[in-house]
Amino acid sequence: MRGNKCSNSAGRQLAIVPAAIVDHIVMLKTEEGEDDVDAWRWLKEVVHQLGEHEMSSEESDIENEVESVLRVKHMDWRRAIDRELEFLDMQCLVDADVFSPQGSRPMKRICISSNPVTSRIAVKGLPRAFYHGPWMAQLTRRQLEELQVSEASFSWMKITVATLS
Repeated sequence: MRGNKCSNSAGRQLAIVPAAIVDHIVMLKTEEGEDDVDAWRWLKEVVHQLGEHEMSSEESDIENEVESVLRVKHMDWRRAIDRELEFLDMQCLVDADVFSPQGSRPMKRICISSNPVTSRIAVKGLPRAFYHGPWMAQLTRRQLEELQVSEASFSWMKITVATLS
């Protein structure tokens, strides 16, 4: 682990860091008895299930020279978790004092349907809830067997965030 750096400027960093970030946040929220600790425990389980290499979609090009923006490549096989990843990114900005200032500065990530598709292959052995249903539906019987979908139950949670304006 590289410490609690919080950066989404390079796919490598964002993919390695979330487990440490979420573990730390869960610990802090548990100690402080905060009411959103269950949502953070759930996010921690999502991060640990996907593993460090599959948390972030690959990022492609930088959009312009005025603002550094990354276009996130789609992982067709993975359930859409862009909102959850954005939630983790936002926590890095909110709790900037908790994370090391080392590494590249955070960049805005754009996740839209016209972005390219990643060349990464699907992670094997995840619970069914982590795979994108329509993607799974088009697989052959052999491809499904090779995917080794876990029979473990995983309930998907919808997290809402209150914002102050």
